Amino acid sequence: MNAFRQYFEDNPEIFAALVAAIAIVGGLLGSIIGAKIQANGGRDQAAAAREAAEIAAEAQRVAALWNVRQVQVAELIQRARVVQRQCRRYYAEDTTGGALLTQLNDAQEAMYLKQAELELIVPNSVAQAIKELMLALKFFASKSSLEGTAVYAFNTVHEQAYSEDSPASPEAAAAAVALDDMATAQDSGDQVAFQRAREVADQALRSVAGLHRVHVSLVLWYVERGGPTSRMGATAEEVVDEKMTALVEAAREMLRSEDDVAPAVPSQRRRWWRAA
Repeated sequence: MNAFRQYFEDNPEIFAALVAAIAIVGGLLGSIIGAKIQANGGRDQAAAAREAAEIAAEAQRVAALWNVRQVQVAELIQRARVVQRQCRRYYAEDTTGGALLTQLNDAQEAMYLKQAELELIVPNSVAQAIKELMLALKFFASKSSLEGTAVYAFNTVHEQAYSEDSPASPEAAAAAVALDDMATAQDSGDQVAFQRAREVADQALRSVAGLHRVHVSLVLWYVERGGPTSRMGATAEEVVDEKMTALVEAAREMLRSEDDVAPAVPSQRRRWWRAA
């Protein structure tokens, strides 16, 4: 160590040159390091900009999907309720002209089209809830076209027989009694008595004003299957109501309705310079 010191003391010009060289090398290293830091900073800023753009694009996509789901599910539920109301009309109106059947078919087609659109954009849980509602409505529609017409005709007979707003119809009163006798004979298990009572009821129903041949056949069919005590139509509509409620609940969960917030946006990754 002393020898090096003595050498530089004896040769000051070499020492000066060495110091200058060290300064130059240090400056170069500093410039290189500074440039690298600046370059890294630029890359990080570019990456942050890309990330921000991706987050914004994803937020827009999520918000758009949320809006589409909300609108489409609401439209499906509205169309399903239209179908349900059309089915219910069979129990209260004379539908023998066929106009209601056409309206019901059109309403079902519109509903199925909306189902097909929704199956492409909703989670499996919602798609399954939609499928179950469609099946329940299909069953209710098939029951309504037969049983609903029978119920309407059955009620028409009894309204004409026991109306408080207009004079009672003797023909309707006779048909109502015949239907009661038919139900009693069926409950007894006596097939001969039942067939005889059914024939009497058939003839009596043909005399009631406002009843078509199809009404007569369906009223007889309805009484054979238990009449008002069967509740087949009511049960079918109750299933529709249950499936409708299940769909609404699944849709609300999908839309995060209970959170009372905007559609979820993916969390943003924090970089080291933003950590605090």
